[in-house]
Amino acid sequence: MKPLRIMATPSPAVGHFFPMVPMLWALRSAGHDVRVVVPAFFVNTVLQSGLAAVATAPVSEEEALDARDDTDDDHTTGTYRRLARIANAMAGDVERIVDGWRPHLVISDPMDFTGRCAAAEHGLAHAEHWIGGFLPTKPRTSAARHVFGARHEAWPGMGSVPEVVIDPCPPGFQSAGAPSGIRTRYVPYNGPSAVPAWLTDRGRPRRVLITLGTIVSQGPEAHQLLERTLDATARPDVEVVVAARPGTVPQELARRARAVRWLPVGLAAQHCDLIVHHGGSGTTMAALAHGVPQVVCPSVLDQTDNARRLEELGAGRLVPVPAALASGGELVRAVEDVLGDPRYAKSAAVLRDENDAAPAPARAAEQLLRTMGER
Repeated sequence: MKPLRIMATPSPAVGHFFPMVPMLWALRSAGHDVRVVVPAFFVNTVLQSGLAAVATAPVSEEEALDARDDTDDDHTTGTYRRLARIANAMAGDVERIVDGWRPHLVISDPMDFTGRCAAAEHGLAHAEHWIGGFLPTKPRTSAARHVFGARHEAWPGMGSVPEVVIDPCPPGFQSAGAPSGIRTRYVPYNGPSAVPAWLTDRGRPRRVLITLGTIVSQGPEAHQLLERTLDATARPDVEVVVAARPGTVPQELARRARAVRWLPVGLAAQHCDLIVHHGGSGTTMAALAHGVPQVVCPSVLDQTDNARRLEELGAGRLVPVPAALASGGELVRAVEDVLGDPRYAKSAAVLRDENDAAPAPARAAEQLLRTMGER
């Protein structure tokens, strides 16, 4: 096959870009020209993955990560509208990239508008790479109408799922009624990181990993939630590790953990017995890939859906943030339940085995290219 020019347009957040990296590298390793188009502030994150980045409009990181919309109380709606505005700011640069480079294929994530708009306006082949479970299209359609106005009516497929989707979610965890797509194994990627030797120690006590993600950990309730989580996991037979960026955890809390450092969840998960987290798709899927049960304290977007699905399947427990903050008792009970009942680990192992059985990204990339070539 003649090498293709492939333009990837992830939403500028690690939770959206990281899940795409194994597939993009599979395409690059097959000889195709893969370029990741992102705002300038996100370029370094792309470069650290070894992929080529193309910088667009100088959208600030604060604007990209702030999920609030001053005219909206609904967090989901506000998030989609903000991402649509970012796409609007990038539109001129993306137009020049498409005109000058002429990509054969655009790959976006479910919440990205940049690639979706470019593909619609220029008639480019388009595939959507999911970041976990299927996300409904209604919020995206509403945001497109709000931000782009009449222009969005001329873009076919803005309110629907593309004909070609790449699905890295184990079938047992995927949302009921999700459109079928090209199945691929979820391969956790969390960026470059040094793995401490003690992480692989044998004969260790049971280990609990706590992480609140890259966005949630910046919120006003983060320290209180972390304190409640440390209270819930304070057991003599348990070693607690907090995955957090340096300087984000107060010393009085840091002293209560075996370690506080930024760890790649995809590597750390396999050495843990439980992960307590916010419910982001990246952490959820990394834990699933290694068969680790979870206790989830969700607050927004797909986090609650992930937590509910884990609880339905017996692979974890859901503790809403208000309940976790109220007294901590519900969180304590959830942690004790999951650590004490082996059925949670067995259910998590079933999902791990489903993921292991899926085609590796290299095989899925071949199927993607065959599928696109048939259209």
